[in-house]
Amino acid sequence: MAAESDSFADPSWTYFSAENDSFIRTTQHCPERPYVSVTIISSQNLSVRRIDFTTISHDQGFSDKADQNGDIYAGSHTWFDARIITHSGHDRVPRRRIQTNVCASFEFKTHINRWDWRKGDAGVREWLAAIQTGDTVQVIPMAHYPAWNNFVRGAKIQLWAAPSTAGKALRPVISLVEQNDYSAYRPLRHDLREIRLVEVQPDKNAGPIRIVLRYTSLSDDDRLRYDALSYCWGDAEDLQEVLLTTPDHSQPKAMFVNRNLLSALQQLRSQTAPRTLWIDLLCINQTDMKERTFQVALMGEIFASAETVCVWLGESDPDGRRDCQIIRSISDRYDQTLGGLDGEGLVGDPKDWTALPKPHLTHEIIRNGPDGWGIDLQNDRVFQKPWFQRVWVLQEVWNAVRVQVFYGSDEVQWQAVLQANHCFKKHGIMNRNVLSWLWNALFTITRDETGLNCNRTPRSDILTVLIAGHNMKATDPRDKIFAMLVFGNETYQTGALPEEVRPNYEKSVILVYADFTRWWILHHSSLRILSVVHTLTGRSWVNTSSPHGSHNSFDLSQRPSWMLWHEGFSEWMHGTLALHDQCGYHASGCRVIDHDLLRSLALTQPNNLALRGVRVSAIASLAPYPFYQDPPLSPHMHDAFLRLFDPNGSIGTWNSFRIRRSVGEVINMADHSKKSREWKIHYGSHWDALPPSEGAEGLPTWLPCLENCMFTTIDGGVGLCPSGSRVGDLVVVLYGGMVPYLLRPKIRIGVETDRESVCSGEFYFVGECYFEGWMHGEACSSISDSNTEVFLLA
Repeated sequence: MAAESDSFADPSWTYFSAENDSFIRTTQHCPERPYVSVTIISSQNLSVRRIDFTTISHDQGFSDKADQNGDIYAGSHTWFDARIITHSGHDRVPRRRIQTNVCASFEFKTHINRWDWRKGDAGVREWLAAIQTGDTVQVIPMAHYPAWNNFVRGAKIQLWAAPSTAGKALRPVISLVEQNDYSAYRPLRHDLREIRLVEVQPDKNAGPIRIVLRYTSLSDDDRLRYDALSYCWGDAEDLQEVLLTTPDHSQPKAMFVNRNLLSALQQLRSQTAPRTLWIDLLCINQTDMKERTFQVALMGEIFASAETVCVWLGESDPDGRRDCQIIRSISDRYDQTLGGLDGEGLVGDPKDWTALPKPHLTHEIIRNGPDGWGIDLQNDRVFQKPWFQRVWVLQEVWNAVRVQVFYGSDEVQWQAVLQANHCFKKHGIMNRNVLSWLWNALFTITRDETGLNCNRTPRSDILTVLIAGHNMKATDPRDKIFAMLVFGNETYQTGALPEEVRPNYEKSVILVYADFTRWWILHHSSLRILSVVHTLTGRSWVNTSSPHGSHNSFDLSQRPSWMLWHEGFSEWMHGTLALHDQCGYHASGCRVIDHDLLRSLALTQPNNLALRGVRVSAIASLAPYPFYQDPPLSPHMHDAFLRLFDPNGSIGTWNSFRIRRSVGEVINMADHSKKSREWKIHYGSHWDALPPSEGAEGLPTWLPCLENCMFTTIDGGVGLCPSGSRVGDLVVVLYGGMVPYLLRPKIRIGVETDRESVCSGEFYFVGECYFEGWMHGEACSSISDSNTEVFLLA
């Protein structure tokens, strides 16, 4: 699209825009959702030069903090955030605040904020530079604290981007693997569990990095001693050379690494003696898929056998050095006397060195202790480093005998990093720079007379581990399964796993995920894994991705609709019917999965899943759920609605800043079902009235911030359905399933005629549903075997 006429915009820049003029009210209880979004679609590599954000809004119009010292914005708790969303649905970088509303004003005000790469502060310039072609920029209306409302009447995003490659077409990034020549690498002896090492040659003059290949066997008690490097591959286009000396001592061969790895090698290189390291990029022939697969199976043992695992976070800067200082300071507090807190300072002597103080006490001591003890807990940027999001590093440090963290020239103890994360987590609900729940699930911190110690936690079931890994990142999507197998109770012995689950880089990404999903169903004789689709980007029970005023239009045909995938959000696990441990439904009763049927298609049609079940009904209409109707339509459906949609926000499934729950955390629904005060506040924020049970008759009984989530079937049944459900979707009970499901007949478009036709027997898997009166085996007890069907999921 050609650039609009603008005195500040270069005519060569590409212009993108999007706007929304629907009226909404947002409260802290509402699901967090973009108001307007614009996606940068181009055949070129583009660099964003400027964004204009226009917002038209006001708050609730009253506050006891209005007009503080003449500042009309001070004290306001309603605002707009800007986000950069990748294809996976995750933030590329932390969001930034665009604009705060005028405090206690009921008059709509238009604000225009211009973020320009030439004029903005350093933070704005970095934020603009992070945007990549294919990313989506969003405006999110926000409100915090009870009674604070963000009234939004309109918003617009205008974005200008310049070609970053002189107009050249967007080209695939040439990987480091493709750049390197591995011809000097002799084949490894897999029968000996042999690995390759690099010996970094010493240098006193900061010359080029020179390496020599060495070989050793993990089966040999006298194997070479080595350290293992845990790092991020980084930008494949920023290539740097290291020199490999070949066995025949001929001219050194250039091997390419990225700048991040080169910096690590320069930091770890000794001036006086060779240093032997295991580094995945240089120690595995990345072009040999069989070797790569075999080495991945040994990865846990490779890191467990290392003398030290050296974690390289990257090159540092003044902020990074300050962060390291803060982390060391937190650790130092644990090496000093920590007794109790009497309101004035520290008291008592340590009585039990084996247990840490309770988290809230620890936080109070560190943050608000006596003079000289308080620590600024704002310095949490270190947890934004890409290393903490990389999926393989979990296994690398989990298996380690000793871990040392390097951030530029700074060194930090591993246990100090993890304890700092606990403290940062306790520092206010608005702090987002903390580690994924998976880190807390895999490691525990203890204390004894020597100080803090880091220990591994017991393994979990593999499905919970994989869901928790949604928030991690991997260059190769297959690694989001392969790297996690070691943490699963059912999968940690990778050598004993069936062929379809064992790491194999010769399989496609889709086949890896389809095979795993099918294996899990057979191994557990359960369809519980099907509910994992509601943790995937674009498929949650609540619509959190489409802008206000639009509906979820996720394309179920882009991949097998029934399988686990690598893009999603682990916290959405709490907003499902069957994934959490508290599920008490048994929709299929005593009917079990037909294993033979499931296996029969695995080789010939691996992208399909064949399951037996019964067709119960079909959706005839969709409507809002009358949450405030008294008495409710059904007490059981009311309870399901509370769990799924979290109408008062107390579970925290659908907003990003109130509560951080772990994937395995048990939710006390008895407590969350008694939030009548919060329900009243939420209702009043939208309708300016008390709920119908306490106010006038004829008032709405639903919440407008939740879409049509109640369905009525063609025979009058009622239930709850996830975002993206449609009229015509079938309600079925599949044998082995804990809950009913929604299926959508697959439509095939003829190539010659463009006419649509139903694919006989094939269905897209929409997801779970709650169907009143059919949650405890009623379908399978009242319907004869003659009504059983085979549903082929596509």
